[in-house]
Amino acid sequence: MITWDFDTLAELERLGGSIHQDDDPPLDAEGDANEQARVARYLELLDAAGEDDAARTDETVARAILRSLHPIDDYGIYQAAYGALETLDPETLVRALAAELPAWLAERGVHDAIEGAVAPLVWSDGGTDRLVEAARDWDEKQRATVRAAAEKWSRDDEAFDGLLRALGGALPPSGTDPIPEDWPQDWRAAALDFRATGRVSTAWPDERNFASNFDRVLAIMQLGHGSRWRDVPDLLNPLLVRRRKELPAFARALADLPVARRARILAAVERARPAAAAVLREHLEAVQD
Repeated sequence: MITWDFDTLAELERLGGSIHQDDDPPLDAEGDANEQARVARYLELLDAAGEDDAARTDETVARAILRSLHPIDDYGIYQAAYGALETLDPETLVRALAAELPAWLAERGVHDAIEGAVAPLVWSDGGTDRLVEAARDWDEKQRATVRAAAEKWSRDDEAFDGLLRALGGALPPSGTDPIPEDWPQDWRAAALDFRATGRVSTAWPDERNFASNFDRVLAIMQLGHGSRWRDVPDLLNPLLVRRRKELPAFARALADLPVARRARILAAVERARPAAAAVLREHLEAVQD
């Protein structure tokens, strides 16, 4: 049984920030063993928090999990932290976010790591309202800090629109993202065709090498398409209707994306077609296990 005292909570925060980075000096055998031990201990603590009834309602534990997220490449390790946060009592998590989010952003900057912790709350029914209510005592500097982050996040995920508005921010006039100038011509043509007609076949031109279409389709799904938002899940139809055996490979390509980009795709599908999102999440979880 884990005792959630000061030392354990400090250890949790420290371990989350000790993940070896690709641009760090290479590890020798001993260093690699120590790295694996640190990650194993981090995951052990997160699993324990999710299984401990007392920890799930303990705001200090929730805050420590949030502080264990650092603005670094996590290589998928933080999925365990996000999973632990989702097991917490919802009101405990809201209070912890209200307490930690402004300071986290002020100290560490806007980063995918903390966005991955906030996103499930703003996606949930009433989640934004609960966070805003819990944050009613934020001063203007704190509100401005979170507002700036919400403004950035809302460009990619409209689930943050409510938080941005509640904090006094303004939404852009259009929910349609520009198509990146550096995209290959066939990607641009497929995106434009989708926006003009809702047609998805131009995003999947290669039937023989089906996996070669994945990068194009995922890129298109990451963009905001304005009034076509309800049609974004249709981009999955070739997989769901004709080529279901390709779903595991598609899920692996999705899993390889940074968490924020992956979250945008899942959120876009969830908003318009929850059943398709459930299928996608099921395959995603299978390849991440």
